Amino acid sequence: MSFIKGPWFRLIISAGLMFVLLGFMVDLKEAGRALAEARWGYLGWLALWITLDRLLMAYKWRVLVICRGLEISFWQTIRAYYLSTFAGCFLPSTVGGDAMRVACVSNHSRPLSVLTASVALERTLGFVASAMAAALALSLLAGMAVDTPYGLVGWSLGILLASVLAVGLTLSKRPARWMAALPEKLAKKGRVLGWVGKLLAAYSEYRNHPLALAWFLFLSIIEQSVPVVGTWLTALAFNIDLSLLESAAVAPLALLFTRIPVSVSGFGVVEGLYVAFFGLVGLTATDSFILGLIANLSIVVTTLPGALFYAVGGLKGRGSGV
Repeated sequence: MSFIKGPWFRLIISAGLMFVLLGFMVDLKEAGRALAEARWGYLGWLALWITLDRLLMAYKWRVLVICRGLEISFWQTIRAYYLSTFAGCFLPSTVGGDAMRVACVSNHSRPLSVLTASVALERTLGFVASAMAAALALSLLAGMAVDTPYGLVGWSLGILLASVLAVGLTLSKRPARWMAALPEKLAKKGRVLGWVGKLLAAYSEYRNHPLALAWFLFLSIIEQSVPVVGTWLTALAFNIDLSLLESAAVAPLALLFTRIPVSVSGFGVVEGLYVAFFGLVGLTATDSFILGLIANLSIVVTTLPGALFYAVGGLKGRGSGV
């Protein structure tokens, strides 16, 4: 069981999926030709677009932190985000990157339980926004008269419903009262359970900040345009016949299913999902693979400032006041 949860298992999954894709589905000569004829200016715009998204992510997280009365600068959240996303490219799951982000900014004035709760809520609301974008993508596919598999429709709508219910239930009045009482009940049952109680209580406290949650969710919905435009820019760079509307109809669906951390930085999984989903709008396996590969590589490349931040200031940062 520990092997399945470890990085080696995910590395094997990535290698296996890439072997199947490159060995049996992708035309390597065609892919090489596309790379050789790439219009690199569009990739520059893609890097800028993803960088702006990183800044938006940091701003959104800061909204969840400061609404709880904690002081943290925009620069501190940017630095923490870059460090954690760079580490997340190599850690076995998104949880590792999130833990590093919390560690970057936690101190005596920023309780670990509140910061962890903010990250948990960020992930939850972000997933809701992704599911909403996937539902919209399904409607776009239907408008294009694409024969969408019934299983895809069912899974996408099911995920949307489950995520909305999860947020609604965990932040509703009765569960919130129950979670608020947990710290006192669990404090006598050990240090770990006591901290879990504090975490759940900190999470439930967010129900008292509806404006911050609404603003965060709104920005998260807007943020779903990032992979849509990013995929379209990649298509322009490699002369792939893909319209912005087609990208909007497929990219959110593919990325919804990439949130399961089963491979190193998503390699193999993202490319495979792109091959499956972009085939719905007529793209070849080779073109779809290129879109997925560049989506992965662009994210890794644009997190490189995180390595610089760590080399210069370590985890906390020199003179940052963290």
